[in-house]
Amino acid sequence: MSEEQTHHDGAPAKSAIAQMLLGKVISHKVFSDRMLYWLLLGIAFVLPIFFIPSQAVAPEFAKMILLEVVVLFGIFAWAVGRLRDGKVEIPKSLLLSVSVLLVVQFVVAAIVSPAPLVSFIGSGYDLGTVNAFVILFLLMFLSSVVFSGRDRILSLYAAFIFSGSILMVYQFARHFFGANFLSLGVFTSDVATPVGKWNDLAAMIGGMMLMVLTTLYFFPSNKTLKLPSYAIFFVGLFFLLLIDFTVLWLILIVFTGALMALAVREGEATHKQKTYEALQSGAAHPHKPVHKRVASHIPALAVILLAISLVYVSGLSTLPWGAQNITIASTIGKFFHAAPYSEVVLTPKTTYEVVKASLQESPFFGVGPNRFAQSFLLHKSSEMNRTPFWDTAFDFGLGRIPTYFGTTGIIGMLLWLIFIVLLFMKSRHINRLFAKDRIAAYLAASLFLMTLYFWSLAFFYLPNIAIFSLSFLFTGALIAFLVGEGVIGRYSLSFTGSSRLSFVLTPVIVIVLVGASAGGVLLYRQVSSLVSYREAQLAIAANDLDKAEAAVKHANSLSERDLYLRDMSNIALVRLGRLPNNNTDQAVFQAKANALIVEARGDAERAITVDPSNFENYLQLGGVYDTLGSLGIQGTAEPARLSYEQALRLNPKSPRVFFVLARLEYVAGDHAKARTYLQQALAERPNYLEAVSFLVQLDLQDKNIDDAVTVLNASTAAEPTNFLLHFALGYLDYIKRDNQAAMNEFEAAVILNPVYADAKYFLGLTYERAGRHQDAITQFNDVMTLNPDNKDVANILKNLKSGRDPFAPPYVAPSQPVNDALKVLNKNTNTKIAN
Repeated sequence: MSEEQTHHDGAPAKSAIAQMLLGKVISHKVFSDRMLYWLLLGIAFVLPIFFIPSQAVAPEFAKMILLEVVVLFGIFAWAVGRLRDGKVEIPKSLLLSVSVLLVVQFVVAAIVSPAPLVSFIGSGYDLGTVNAFVILFLLMFLSSVVFSGRDRILSLYAAFIFSGSILMVYQFARHFFGANFLSLGVFTSDVATPVGKWNDLAAMIGGMMLMVLTTLYFFPSNKTLKLPSYAIFFVGLFFLLLIDFTVLWLILIVFTGALMALAVREGEATHKQKTYEALQSGAAHPHKPVHKRVASHIPALAVILLAISLVYVSGLSTLPWGAQNITIASTIGKFFHAAPYSEVVLTPKTTYEVVKASLQESPFFGVGPNRFAQSFLLHKSSEMNRTPFWDTAFDFGLGRIPTYFGTTGIIGMLLWLIFIVLLFMKSRHINRLFAKDRIAAYLAASLFLMTLYFWSLAFFYLPNIAIFSLSFLFTGALIAFLVGEGVIGRYSLSFTGSSRLSFVLTPVIVIVLVGASAGGVLLYRQVSSLVSYREAQLAIAANDLDKAEAAVKHANSLSERDLYLRDMSNIALVRLGRLPNNNTDQAVFQAKANALIVEARGDAERAITVDPSNFENYLQLGGVYDTLGSLGIQGTAEPARLSYEQALRLNPKSPRVFFVLARLEYVAGDHAKARTYLQQALAERPNYLEAVSFLVQLDLQDKNIDDAVTVLNASTAAEPTNFLLHFALGYLDYIKRDNQAAMNEFEAAVILNPVYADAKYFLGLTYERAGRHQDAITQFNDVMTLNPDNKDVANILKNLKSGRDPFAPPYVAPSQPVNDALKVLNKNTNTKIAN
């Protein structure tokens, strides 16, 4: 070899040496493609049923950890195999290419996000993060290079069906033996399942039933398949009726209808072929009318599923029948002993409005992955404050894919739409395989239906990680199958020896190896951080402040998050409040207090740096200044006000933020501003009891009784079942001597809470004032029963029975008893804002 050739080929030669050395140290069996196949087969089987039997680790968290470990190890194994063999084969799939672009879009959107750490990692197992999406994409990629053979696809089906069957048997046993049966300390309610939420179980079973229907359609004469298929179908139908998941019924209508359309198309094609052959040969061929032919083509089980789905989707299941107004759904639910269950998700309209506002705010890259909640709070309607979820930040919209529209912008939306279009375009390849052989047709049709089914769930629902990952797994399997059948090609790159391609690809593969290893280290830190934080929560519950502080600081050192920093700030404030003021050593006391003040403020400010778009971080910093002000430190009102006002800009319709601003202004002595903020809080949420209590006490303090009555009238209209509100309003009417109004409110309070002695006490006084002497005695008899040792009540009752004034000596009337009720309403008012 010449000196010049040696110079030019030096780098490729080094790559060849690296490959040779790797082949010496890495076993073929450990990092083989077959091992990769078993790894993915295992995740398909284990993920839906995997959990850790401990309250300390949520099943969803455990599933995410398992998926990340398997995928990262799988990518590492794949890269090692490619580097060892010197050959890379990747499907020529536009679907895969668009998925790569989606990953790039996620990364870019996270980089330009106002809170990159939240967008990249989040809490560690958020499905909206770059971390989660990359893992899911890698799962799809591995699946696209592994499941290329028919036998491997069938094994994937078997793993899916077997896993789902275990779930059904487990839930079937728990349904009949009770929620405590095999709860394992984790699944303690009737609707708790290993796969996830109650609706996630329905989603899993719906996929199994579609696979069963497709299998029976293509192989109707296979007796081996019939018995287990019928068992899965009818047990699955039992669970679908038990769960009654409306979105799933709608999706099943579409896919069952598509299967029936396929059956009719193939049946008519077969009929035409037989007719043509009969005409050509001159043989007799019996002719059937179209309606009879079509009926004979359609599978009976598909008709059953379609009919039931139509009944539930159309609303027929909820129409009242007969004199007792019973419904089909209630009858079936009662017969099957269905547990009440509902999930709270945003409506299509609300999702559309939030996504639209997000795109107007940041059109190209959206508000950032995993930041839908911040956009929701910024743009939510006032109607949401009238619901029980008025103080909830929704992390996702109607479905996972529509949520991504808002968090990754117009570019992300276009890529998702292209992805969906390309997925539907696979039907051309599927159609070609129908002419190949029956097994190819079956695998093509079933893979296509299953892939579309799981993506439909992701579009119209919020499936958990187990169900969502099946979308990516089956998509990759569909690509791999089409490659294996020769419908689409593959890129094959060889970089063995001293080829110049080796100079390019070897470093790329090494980077993949390093990335997978780094991902493993990051995963370890995330898991350790979350475990430490869980220990901190348990320590706080046990009032062990030292252990809680050490655990949360360790969690934050492993993976910094604003949630941890807020807790660290809170702990410092609690320590500050507990600090003993030792008059003999003021210098030591001052030093400790100053250190805790600096720590509390520093952690709160750092939380804002980590996520400047989270209003909770500004509430925390405002709460720090608020607490310092309560300790007599001067100059804290203005920085607290600025923090709260920034929180309000981020969550402009939050009754809670209006409330803390009202408290701040009240302490500062500005009752007018405090009243304005409280009125704004009640305009957003009329039954916000803490604000009602605060405003009424403020009006009473300022001797605005009529204004207080107006507030309570509005509040009782918004919260008619709150007996404390009725009592407070009744008392104000009582002191205004509006006997009838007071009587109405006290009676309402007593009806709502028959053992509320204060309401009975004043109802008795009102009856006496109105001349209903015997009714007054009845009420005070009840009060005496509830308070047998109360001497004042005994004197009133004695006076009433003697025909004297109830307040004749020695009785002394209480002053402002309404404050007791208001204090109960206002139980959270005196809680530190930081909490």
